Amino acid sequence: EFPLKISAPAPVPIVLPDSSPDHPINEDATRLKNSCAKTHKDGIAFHPHYNHEIPEERRRMVMVATASENITTEIWVSDDIGLDFRKLNLSPSVRNTLEEGKCPMLATMGKVTYLVTQSMAMFGTADFGESWSVVLPAQVNKEIVMQVQVDFSTLLLVTKNKVYEVKPRVKKQFPRLKFSAPTRVPIVVLDGIPEHQINVVATHRGPGEESSTFISRTRCPTTEVCQD
Repeated sequence: EFPLKISAPAPVPIVLPDSSPDHPINEDATRLKNSCAKTHKDGIAFHPHYNHEIPEERRRMVMVATASENITTEIWVSDDIGLDFRKLNLSPSVRNTLEEGKCPMLATMGKVTYLVTQSMAMFGTADFGESWSVVLPAQVNKEIVMQVQVDFSTLLLVTKNKVYEVKPRVKKQFPRLKFSAPTRVPIVVLDGIPEHQINVVATHRGPGEESSTFISRTRCPTTEVCQD
């Protein structure tokens, strides 16, 4: 009801690229060198209660992946104001799956935060990194996952020129997390060349469970060029 009350604007802590004219607020203090969030948006995920409808229940925590050549890939979790990060002590099953020097992707859907490697291995955590369960083992098709999108109750895994969907189903108690095998999302091919490289995938949620998926692709003149 009116009158509408709004809190005073407050600065949001941001890890900025080195090329930014502004000083990277968190990098020096938090040891977040080589943050995957610098290179792609899937390198960071928000706590499931980040924007909780009840202000007292909000948790202003983020999870960030870091990776660089010849350095072990690591996952970090912030405090409630995003200024102090601690490195997660990952289990061997998760740690041994992370590819050295390669950024994994992070996404929060519902009450679970997911970690996806470029080889399509997927893990889920319901306590924001304290414990992880295997959701999907690494795939043998050698396709490299380049992007993860949340589409209502579905995760979209994007490779160079294909999109796969995975539908996790969370039972009453975690880690009883059941999931579907990745299924390929059909894409309309207008010119008979199915290998056009995908640039970006975006989703839009409409009323209820309605949603739309938008795919931007690079047009290749021939199949051979697309496969290069």
